[in-house]
Amino acid sequence: MKRVLRILLRIALLALVLVGLIAAGRALLARKRAALARSPKFELAAAPIDAVEAYTGDLEEGHDYLAVTEPFRTAAISARIIAAIEQVQVREGDVVKEGDVLVSLDDRQFQDSLATVAAQIAQAEAELAANQASVVSLRESVAYWEHELSRDRMLAADGAMAPAQAEATAEKTNGARGGLAAAEQRSLALEQQVKALQRKADEVRTTLTYCRVVSPFTGVVTVKAVDPGDLASPGKTLLVVEDRSSVKLAFEVPQSDLPAFHAGLTASFPVGSETRRTAVSRVYPSLNQARMVRAEIVLSAAEAADLPLGAYLDVSVVFRRCEQATLVPVDALIESSQGQRHIFVIENGVLRARPVQVLGMACELAAVEGVKAGEQVVGNSFLGWARLSDGMKVEARQ
Repeated sequence: MKRVLRILLRIALLALVLVGLIAAGRALLARKRAALARSPKFELAAAPIDAVEAYTGDLEEGHDYLAVTEPFRTAAISARIIAAIEQVQVREGDVVKEGDVLVSLDDRQFQDSLATVAAQIAQAEAELAANQASVVSLRESVAYWEHELSRDRMLAADGAMAPAQAEATAEKTNGARGGLAAAEQRSLALEQQVKALQRKADEVRTTLTYCRVVSPFTGVVTVKAVDPGDLASPGKTLLVVEDRSSVKLAFEVPQSDLPAFHAGLTASFPVGSETRRTAVSRVYPSLNQARMVRAEIVLSAAEAADLPLGAYLDVSVVFRRCEQATLVPVDALIESSQGQRHIFVIENGVLRARPVQVLGMACELAAVEGVKAGEQVVGNSFLGWARLSDGMKVEARQ
């Protein structure tokens, strides 16, 4: 009996120990769960992103070109004939007017030629006058013999004169007619000779005008390439005259820009701290060997003020203007594999890929449709879809 009681007592003690252990385990588990609940949960950290705010503004789309300032006109003056230079009337830097004599050539040979031709004309005119007097006399003689021939033939027909006598009169009449025809032909030849000599005289007079090399316009002599005694010839530059009444900007436009480039486009260029606006004046019609087209901007006196000739400067030409458009950085644009352009917009710390339509790009800015002014966008989308994704959590950095 005592043995049974001891066994039951041991079992009860063992049950109490087991209950205590279970209670202690439950308490420990509850404390662990509470500690885990208080500890921070594991999740991916938000990626830092450079964000910019889209805004409304005007965008001028165009290109910049390197231009050089040139005079409005430049003339490399040469002679039209081969002759010795007698005198150079100007020096470098002289201001000349249109029609001023710049270089005088030796004209003695042409003066002699003109005098010879004038003498030939006088001689031919004298011969013509003498021959014309002969023509008048011969016409009177022909008229006389024609009258005599008519009378003798009537007498011969009536039997009052021998036929042989009438035939003799006919021969004299024909002789007079032949002499008159020859004299008239000589008069025509002399008239043609006089006209030819007069044309030759006119040519010599024209050549004499070439002995005075004049300025084609009002300008400044910038180059003096000859001295008295030198030989002038066609194609050899004697002087260079520049028309500085206005200045033009000359630059070259690549073939790829030609579809959008034309005269009348707005252009601007810097002069010191000032930016001056003007318009493209002229576009040449053909490409040069470098596949470029020459374009010019003619400046007024005010536009060309303080602008030296031969200076290089940047000219910005506007192809198209987008007014009151939403502007974002060009680096914000991402092109998908389908060719559609997107921009990542930041909404509550999460990226959202937004398709956009690009209206124009210039100066590292793009005018787009699909994004509103005031929205935050990823300013630099380097690597695009490889680094960024729709729904990605980010931390915006301004």
